[in-house]
Amino acid sequence: MILKTADSKKDVFYLINKYSSVISRVEAEILLEFLFNCEKLDLYVKDFIVNKTIEELYDLLARRRLSGEPVQYITGRAEFMGLDFVVTKDVLIPRPETEILVNEILGAQLIAPKILDLCTGSGNIAVSLAKLMPHAEIIAADISENALKIAEKNAALHQASAGIKFCKGNLFNALMFAKNPKFDIIVCNPPYIKDADFPYLQKEVRLEPEIALNGGKDGLDFYRAIAKESRRYLKKGGSILLEIGFGQREAVEEIFLSYNIFDIYRVIRDFSGIERAIWINLL
Repeated sequence: MILKTADSKKDVFYLINKYSSVISRVEAEILLEFLFNCEKLDLYVKDFIVNKTIEELYDLLARRRLSGEPVQYITGRAEFMGLDFVVTKDVLIPRPETEILVNEILGAQLIAPKILDLCTGSGNIAVSLAKLMPHAEIIAADISENALKIAEKNAALHQASAGIKFCKGNLFNALMFAKNPKFDIIVCNPPYIKDADFPYLQKEVRLEPEIALNGGKDGLDFYRAIAKESRRYLKKGGSILLEIGFGQREAVEEIFLSYNIFDIYRVIRDFSGIERAIWINLL
């Protein structure tokens, strides 16, 4: 509900400040954008009034956030590469650091590449690439049927459905019925959290689907599977671009180099200087 009032700024600031000691201003703004169905700038330039009903609704949203529920699941949306993506508890919340994978592929300036996005989740990588590389041919795969439904919804939301084929299956098993499954690039943000680390994850992260986080005993199960099978699905000279967890670079390099058919092209650091992605070429 949006109502006019000459004293609106005070009302909006009242809600922003109500939980300021426990909810960040950024998250308060996101919740208010959701509540008023507006853009962030609207909160400061338009006139909104906070009546009892509005305040109670905001209190409900705030209580959900304070219980540990990620703000993206509360609002049902997350931003990635400047695009809004639908997210539910069936998919991992897209992170800014994963944008590195998309930007690296864009920077390669490939002409009409064929790309495989494994563990697509919400489809954030595949949809972003389809929007920014309209001539690319993309297959997006995931083991979760519910995740694929969200990914398909996001592709439709951004008019990118024509450039993406969605396939269900565990990693390369999703390509069982694909014609000519040879790719220029295989990209993946795989599960890479160690079993033993789960109890120590932030409460918000533990609410995300474990299937999208759990990389096995040492967090490296998916890297081993990709290294073992990917040669069958890469074109000669093709590339693999993977997100990696903190401190995993050497272990991931060792896995791929043990096959004597891969070359570590480069390792990419994120905004905090952490080694976040690895680019591997098939010799």
